[in-house]
Amino acid sequence: MKEKILAAFENLGFNLEDNESLGYHFYYEGINFLYMYNEDDEDFLNISVPGIYDLEEDNKEGYNALKEKINSSLKYVKAYTLGKGLWLFYERDLLGNEDLEEVIRHMILHLAAALMFARDSIEKIDNGESDESSDNDNND
Repeated sequence: MKEKILAAFENLGFNLEDNESLGYHFYYEGINFLYMYNEDDEDFLNISVPGIYDLEEDNKEGYNALKEKINSSLKYVKAYTLGKGLWLFYERDLLGNEDLEEVIRHMILHLAAALMFARDSIEKIDNGESDESSDNDNND
């Protein structure tokens, strides 16, 4: 399955670079993405946007609010802390009959939209603005 996934990325025009410890990274619209291959589960497809926001001593409240907002507002994409940074993930099970190029395209576009959503929220957090409004339709 890994070879099929890599071929689909190539067919879409992505140049994946092997990062032996994490997976394969690539860029789309200036965004660094990471395809993380799981040898124990070949049918698990995981694409992430690493390190979108750093956790620091003085931003814990805003960091946690951002993480909660992403996880409660957006479809398909979830935010997790890895190390001391917030990452975006889109994970899915492959059933074997999907058009991998279409699946990957969909995943990348949703992650890119989620990053724009997160950046807007980060700007509000950094400016001390209240971010109480609902943004549920940003990722439809």
